[in-house]
Amino acid sequence: MKVLTVGMMVCDIPLAPVPRSIFRMEKAEIEEPQATTGGDALNVAVTLAKLGVEVSIAGRLGMDWNGREVMRQAEGHGVDTACIIWDTGHKTAVSYLLLDEGGEKHALSNTRIYHALSAADVPEKAIQEADIVYFGSAFQMKQMDDGGILELFQRAHRHGKITAMDTAMNDDMENREILLEKLRPVFKETDLFLPSRKEASFLSEHRVPYKMAKFFKDFGVKICGIKLGSKGCYVTDFCREYEIPCFSGFQVVDTTGAGDSFVGGFLCGYLRGWDIEECAIFASAVAAHNVAAKGATGGVPDFRTVMEYLQKQGKKIKDN
Repeated sequence: MKVLTVGMMVCDIPLAPVPRSIFRMEKAEIEEPQATTGGDALNVAVTLAKLGVEVSIAGRLGMDWNGREVMRQAEGHGVDTACIIWDTGHKTAVSYLLLDEGGEKHALSNTRIYHALSAADVPEKAIQEADIVYFGSAFQMKQMDDGGILELFQRAHRHGKITAMDTAMNDDMENREILLEKLRPVFKETDLFLPSRKEASFLSEHRVPYKMAKFFKDFGVKICGIKLGSKGCYVTDFCREYEIPCFSGFQVVDTTGAGDSFVGGFLCGYLRGWDIEECAIFASAVAAHNVAAKGATGGVPDFRTVMEYLQKQGKKIKDN
């Protein structure tokens, strides 16, 4: 079973601890920075690889040190990088992640390369070889937002593949109606939609998870899982619905990539044929482990570790 992820790949450089009062200070001492991988598509790919799932990624990297480092780390985790395009016209996306004492992040980013990605960059063979085709960066990539996601998912469905999507919103968003108009046809081709609460609320103009999910169902989404941050998650296939709380007992070090590790965990469970409640429980456990370490995927454990943890918590998942 294999997943193809498409979208953002970033060289993340965490800077910590950054005092909230930094702009009133002349300087502050931080820990030694270490470049890590980031970006929705790559975070999900690395999460899946760490969980033992075969995974490939399609996206663009610049011909620079950051790009080579992202490639090295992705391959080191076992991600198939054959579909990555080396872009000579852009620099690799980079984010300097300012982490406060509580692990919350604020990012300074250069992501112009995102807009160069198109559906034509994804080889047909890569889609044919995958069981799930995941796009994790809606609202961040101009060509993909302007018809590329739709084309990608239509191609996936022609080959009988499952499609999954997440969004990546920021503070410089377009008008809601414009965004919905772009996504309206995409939702009809989306089997699994896994947004954050903030994103789902912005798009649906609802505050209650089941109402948010109902909004997306009316657009054609088959399964909706809403990430609720510290409150856990809500997931429904519109026949059954579940609210799964976060697992406690983990010290939060870095929330970067928490949502992406949840998505990776959910897709891992879905590939194994689990029901949506089991997928959400497993995904929540993966995310809980991940935030206890620095980096977007630094705390993602292996599959066995998650299953053993769940067993100790009295959460039994029947795995074939």
